[in-house]
This record gives sequence, C-alpha cells and structure tokens, in this order.
Amino acid sequence: MPRSTCFPMRLLLFDIDGTLVDTRGAGLGALLDAVEEVLEVSREVVPPLDLAGATDGGVIRTLFAQFGRPDHPAARQTYIGNYLRHLERRLHDDLFAGVALPGVSELLQALAAVPDVALGLLTGNVRAGAETKLKRFNLHGFFRNGAFGDDAEDRNLLGPVAVKRFEAALGRDIKPEQVIVIGDTVRDVDCAAALGARCLAVATGTHDRQRLEGSSPRHCLDDLRDTARVLDLLTA
Repeated sequence: MPRSTCFPMRLLLFDIDGTLVDTRGAGLGALLDAVEEVLEVSREVVPPLDLAGATDGGVIRTLFAQFGRPDHPAARQTYIGNYLRHLERRLHDDLFAGVALPGVSELLQALAAVPDVALGLLTGNVRAGAETKLKRFNLHGFFRNGAFGDDAEDRNLLGPVAVKRFEAALGRDIKPEQVIVIGDTVRDVDCAAALGARCLAVATGTHDRQRLEGSSPRHCLDDLRDTARVLDLLTA
C-alpha cells in the first residue's frame, strides 16, 4: 500500500538522560558496577566517562579497549546484562533520589493529546535500559518506538533508524522537516543536523545554555516548564 505524505505530521524524538529524567548517577553507577564484575577492574581506576550524548555501545567499546578486553558480541551481552541488573537495583534503591525533570510529565501529557504528533525516543541508552529508566518515572507509556544505543554506536546514525521505524508503523513517509529532536547536549543538536531535522535544545543536563546555543539548535530553552510555549515550538 502506498504511503501517505499528508500534512500536518510531526515526529518528536526525545533524548532521555538530562532531557526527560535525571537519575542522579544511577546509570553511571551501574556502568561501573558492570566494569568491576565483568572486566574485573576497580571503578577507582576507570578514567572519567564522557556520557553526555554518548551511546552505551560507544561507552562499552571504550571501556573494553581501555582495559584490553576482547570486544565481541558474547562479551558485550554479558556486560549489558550485568549493567541492566545493577541499573534496576539502583533505580529502585530506597535512597534513590532521581527525578523527572521540570515540566516533562505535563508536556508529554499535552503532546499525547495533539493529533498527528508521534512521540519517539532518540537515545544512547540500549533499549532495555531506556525502558527501565522511563518505567521508573512512569513515562514509558508515551513513546511508541525510537532508536537506541544498541542500534548504532554513532549517535548521528540513530535518526534515520527512528524515522524508518515510524514510517513502517505509521504507513507514511516522514520528511526531515517533520522531525524535531529534543535533547540536552551538543551531540543531540549534531544528531538532528545529520538527519536534516530541527533541534530543540534544553539546558537541563550537562551542557549549559551558552554551549548549546553555540551549536546552533533551532531553539534553546532553560527547561521544559512552560508547557504552552514548548507545545507551540514543537507543534506550530
């Protein structure tokens, strides 16, 4: 059946960490837990990890290379399995202090009611990790699909993956100008540019507003608190 190219239609692809939620280090902690268990290296000797906009696949490749471990599918699966187990534990620890970021729940509820708007994910988290984090904050039900850190190590390759999945699910072509990436790092802005899409950058993560604006997103906000304004930017 031929695909429709009707307008209007908008595909909104959200990053997770620093954009939707702040796990207060639960993700990093779980990565280091897996380093100690699988690579048998103390977390104290692991060089600082640049996680802002990174993909889990890229981080794992770096860790394996740093400590001279063979990087093959079975070893990766073992590492990811350990990471996911510790992520679940840390997210549900009695002392867990993570939060959904300001305005996120209200914005997603508002967007879910807008016709011809599809909500997806574009995240460096492996799919299972993304689902675990979103479920912890009751945000998982808003997103139909997306692209994840186990789809590609290069974040700039994730945009086309997400678009193809939504085209298949919706039965229609999606042009780059119909896509907006929402993220908190320069890598999110670059990822949107690689796709030919727009980016709404939000300074709720590692990169401050000045640095984000220097990467030339279409729009940049301090946070997502003003639901009416963000809704207008994403759907107008």
